[in-house]
Amino acid sequence: MSVSPLVPELPSIDPFDSLDSLERPGSVKRPNSDNEAEHNHANRSFFVTWLLSLLLGFLGADRLYTGRFLTGGLKLVSLGGLGLWWVIDLVIVMAGGLRYDNRPLSGYDSWKEVAWIATGFLLIIGYSLQLDELVQALLTRLS
Repeated sequence: MSVSPLVPELPSIDPFDSLDSLERPGSVKRPNSDNEAEHNHANRSFFVTWLLSLLLGFLGADRLYTGRFLTGGLKLVSLGGLGLWWVIDLVIVMAGGLRYDNRPLSGYDSWKEVAWIATGFLLIIGYSLQLDELVQALLTRLS
């Protein structure tokens, strides 16, 4: 009967490891360049994207932040599709459907509950304060 060691087996360090042409089985894979390492770790924040979508989504700030410049510009010109595109994008962001560079936004798992609760809370407050009637009155007064 053999007992496994308590200390995990670590890869050995070779002083000649800088030779990129030699690859040993079991060696640790390193990125080829610093740019590749930055690319693997660089991602857009879910929290920032959600705040931009909630507060400035009618201006396309969320799409511009995630690198969708064409649709961000269209959203800006149409004022968030007169509000409809804004609401749809907000739901897509909160559901985790918006991606940056074909990867999910960082921090989604830790912030998704906060985003749903805060957005629902703000909708309830906005409805109870009758902000829709206030906006409508302001728009008719400006016309």
